[in-house]
Amino acid sequence: MLLMDKQMTNDEELKSPKFNLVRWLRNRMFTGIIIALPLIATIAGISWIVKLIDNNVLKILPRALNPNTYLGFNIPGLGLIISVFLFFILGLIASNIIGKSAIKAGEYLLARVPIVSPVYNSLKQIINTVAKQKERAFRDVCLIEYPRKGLYAIGFITADLSGAPAKILPDGYVCVFVPTTPNPTSGFLLFVKEKDAKILDMTPEEGAKMIISGGMVSSNNNFDKLVKK
Repeated sequence: MLLMDKQMTNDEELKSPKFNLVRWLRNRMFTGIIIALPLIATIAGISWIVKLIDNNVLKILPRALNPNTYLGFNIPGLGLIISVFLFFILGLIASNIIGKSAIKAGEYLLARVPIVSPVYNSLKQIINTVAKQKERAFRDVCLIEYPRKGLYAIGFITADLSGAPAKILPDGYVCVFVPTTPNPTSGFLLFVKEKDAKILDMTPEEGAKMIISGGMVSSNNNFDKLVKK
């Protein structure tokens, strides 16, 4: 009996280090994946954007003005550099009287084109609104009772209610954008009473992280808490 007990104890001691080693390797692998995935996704996304801009900008550039023609190889990001330079030149032109007159004349002509006019005017209004509000585009992170009583969702207060809805609804309503998980670029626009929107002690960046991660990342936890030791 003593021999059997001693044999069982020896077997457990042999198995225990092996189990700990597997768990340690698994946790280190999980940690490596968490670190690598955002980095890989960021690099891949930036590379895709740079290639997209390069391909489109360099296509409209005459071969005589394309440095790649003389060098014999492609320079990554050349199209992006040229785009930044052209935007800067356009900004300089638009800042003087002649440039403003030319832009107004171009907008006047676009306003007369049946299909182009509504698209251009809508995009211009959206871009101008976002540019004016800047960081106030998502000014507060809030908690609202949605989609039914007893359930809550994180939303972003974007602006005070205005326009046609403000003429029908009483005073005290705000526009709240409720994004979806894990893709925060889609969601719902809700008109909520300002008193019913509970403001959270979070920045818009922290709110976005929590939504994208499905609640795993919040302002009160960090990377170390995601990896069980």
